[in-house]
Amino acid sequence: MIAFMPPSNAHRQFLFAIFICCGLLVYCGLVGGQTGWAQPAGEREIDETRPAISLDNLVDWPTFLDKCDWQRDTMSRSWDEAPFTGNGEQGTLVYQTDDRTIRFDVGCSAAHDHRPWDEDDLSEKHVEVLNRGRHFIGHLELRLPAGVPGGASRIGLWNAEASGTIESAEGNAKWTAITHATEPVIHCELHTTGELSDAKFVYVPMLPKSPRAVRAKAERKDPHPAPKVTETEDGIQLIVQDLVAGGQTAVAWTTRRDADRTRLWLSVQHSFPESDAFDRVVAAVRSAVRADYESWIKSHCEWWHSYYSQSFLQTGHPFWDSFYWIQQYKLACATRDQGWIIDNQGPWLQPTAWSATWWNLNVQLSHAGGYTANRRGTVSALRQKLHDNQEHLNENVAEPYRHDSSAMGRSSSGWDLIAHAGQPGGRPEMDPKIGAECANLLWSLHNVDLEYRYWVDESIRDETLYPLLTRAVNYYRHFLKRDANGTLHLPKTFSPEYRLAEDCTYDLDLLRWAINRLIELAEEKQLSVENEPLLPVWRELSENLVAVQTNETGRAVGRDVWLTNGHRHWSHLMAIYPLRTITPDSEEGRELIERSLKHWRSFGRGIAGYSYTASSCMASLLGDGDSAVEYLEQLRPYLKPNTFYSEIGLPVMETPLHGATAMQEMLLQSHGGKLAIFPAVPTRWPDVKMMRFRGEGGYLVSGLMEDGKCRWALIESTVGGNVDVVLPPGTYKWSKNGSRASVQDVSGALPLQTVKGDHLLVWLAE
Repeated sequence: MIAFMPPSNAHRQFLFAIFICCGLLVYCGLVGGQTGWAQPAGEREIDETRPAISLDNLVDWPTFLDKCDWQRDTMSRSWDEAPFTGNGEQGTLVYQTDDRTIRFDVGCSAAHDHRPWDEDDLSEKHVEVLNRGRHFIGHLELRLPAGVPGGASRIGLWNAEASGTIESAEGNAKWTAITHATEPVIHCELHTTGELSDAKFVYVPMLPKSPRAVRAKAERKDPHPAPKVTETEDGIQLIVQDLVAGGQTAVAWTTRRDADRTRLWLSVQHSFPESDAFDRVVAAVRSAVRADYESWIKSHCEWWHSYYSQSFLQTGHPFWDSFYWIQQYKLACATRDQGWIIDNQGPWLQPTAWSATWWNLNVQLSHAGGYTANRRGTVSALRQKLHDNQEHLNENVAEPYRHDSSAMGRSSSGWDLIAHAGQPGGRPEMDPKIGAECANLLWSLHNVDLEYRYWVDESIRDETLYPLLTRAVNYYRHFLKRDANGTLHLPKTFSPEYRLAEDCTYDLDLLRWAINRLIELAEEKQLSVENEPLLPVWRELSENLVAVQTNETGRAVGRDVWLTNGHRHWSHLMAIYPLRTITPDSEEGRELIERSLKHWRSFGRGIAGYSYTASSCMASLLGDGDSAVEYLEQLRPYLKPNTFYSEIGLPVMETPLHGATAMQEMLLQSHGGKLAIFPAVPTRWPDVKMMRFRGEGGYLVSGLMEDGKCRWALIESTVGGNVDVVLPPGTYKWSKNGSRASVQDVSGALPLQTVKGDHLLVWLAE
């Protein structure tokens, strides 16, 4: 059993000191139905109903996260019930494999094969994952001198530490493990007594094989050489894997024993095209061993404390609070700022067919939660890898289109993103489905656009988003066909997880979004036809691209292709979520969303865990929090004991992370110039709290809901601009920058004009 310890429900009243930025008070108030006012210098009206708020003191972090810790009263026996640690590149899972062996998996997201992509035999559905995917490294074993029938394990979230106890008839052992937050080192500490005193760590190397190749019995004709085992003069043990196409993976470790305590430091390094991982990994271990131990551990903890405090969510539900915070921990274990994309494995590679990066859902969902959670370091890797590999994205399309087009295949190496992309009408020699799956780069760029919108960083727009969107739209221009009425159509493409279709909705939704977004971005950049000659082309495409078919069941999968059986992907509903180009703001839009969602969920088969998280997000868009949490509850049977997830028994990353995203959608939604605060909170969660959630335009939103009512909300403008604030219906008082309070009966949106640094405090007039 996992013991999810419930968060405190004692907080009902708040007394906080309010801190207001000093300096010039901006005196432009809410506009649209409100009269502007000026605050005379030195005058301040005291409103006794105004809540005093200090966000820095709003959460007792150690106490709260301690109650959200993952814990298990038996020693874990497999990867899917194991405590885990990670630092965005390296990581470990800890579990017992037999009565005398505790296994510490050793993983590294950087460790890839680099055989030439164009020399892959393409025996796996004409994709390059056999030559370009992740490879095995090895693992660490704690070998025990006596059998241990009992034990327990835990993840301490606040200090990002896995720990456990193991017991024998006449002895016990306590272990802890961290993957250091800022150093490339996994560290374990072991305390033993009695007959377990002679327990020792042993590293077990593995051949650097592709898990998918092993599973498919399609191992490479030129195998990598066997790992070399060496030792340095100062006692550092080494395993070096030299790779046939160049590059090197190296593991180094050493131990220090003092009485009943053993400390171990281990590092993994991968280099390509250089073969200097050997030198780097030895340097990493030496540096860690020589560091002041207490300071070294403290720096790890301080990084995590700062990371957590970027935002806060509490629902009051013990399971879902713990689940949410384990996912926030997992995010930072799996990726870092401008680091490695979260692929299907994260740092914890297992025997699997999915030892690569999948682009028709997995990558996008894995990173989706970092935007609202104000955790830019957990989303920036996706944008950075796309930026760094723009030339490779050009190579993914067939040679005739490389001069102006880019695309993404279904799966790629996480190192350079090279993979054959499908093309409309099918790509010769490729699997018929994969060879016609074309819109994955567009979906990825929607994630990049979210980073741009949420942090308003124009370098993202100018250096990555705009040029790649242009090339991705250009790719489709080569294949669009005009009918007698001037309407533009697509030949057959593949709707992921379903079937081939002409005018495929998956492609049309993403293409239409991309075209219109390019027009918006060109206007933002104040480009004219003279310096952006594609502007009239995009406008013509927007006007004439064929519309998606609908009927009494909702949206079609493609032209005359309707959803007639279970479909775990929502590839025909992208316009609803995540694109939100169809919204419930109109009666027509709401009815179409409701009809399509109901039909998609009516089959009751062919469903995966992410089907429920997406359904939850769509219900939240409708403002239906009770349905949103019901869908979310249906995710629970899919979760493994440690909140990991698998499809057909093979681990993948995206779905639990997206479950946390679904929770965020209930508390804050931001799209189309609106900030919807507490838009879909379920009635079973009457007391919720959020702090520094981020919305489009760089707005940070904090708020408290008690007894099902929004008690207050604080909106901070980090950039400036205009936004419509949507609150639950009620009568509120509001104050901008500490000014005299005004009263507003809220039934719609409150238009707000801000400059950078403005604060708007809204509280229930009761």
